Amino acid sequence: MVARDIAKQLLGTGVAVLVGWLAALVFIELVTAFELLKQPHFMVPEALFVTPMEFGFYMSFFIVPVWALLLIPLYLFVPSRSVLWRWPVCTVCGIVAGVLVMALWVGGVPGVGGLAPEAWSLHAMAAIGGGATCLTGALMKTRFKQTI
Repeated sequence: MVARDIAKQLLGTGVAVLVGWLAALVFIELVTAFELLKQPHFMVPEALFVTPMEFGFYMSFFIVPVWALLLIPLYLFVPSRSVLWRWPVCTVCGIVAGVLVMALWVGGVPGVGGLAPEAWSLHAMAAIGGGATCLTGALMKTRFKQTI
């Protein structure tokens, strides 16, 4: 591979990660807004701004390692004609990977193994972020990845 092709593919992974990160942030913003509407006496309106900024910062601790250890090698070494690059397959793989990474981080799945059922939003955020990242990567593969 030429260095230019590698740089182009790295840019593609960056775009996919950015879209997944933004999708997860929008989800957290919606969850925060609904919680504020449901129980306004427990939350302050500033939470609509602070919560997404905090989650955005802390998501980087998940996103950067997964990007460096999984997404970049997969993007560089899995051939374009692979079944993994079909958008439905890739999206499901991203959703599963997101949930698994979150389950490993927090120690389980909500409602199972002592984890509070309220922790569903963390797993849903990870699933949305992983799914959006992989969907974007699969749909934009022809723009950033050479056909092999």
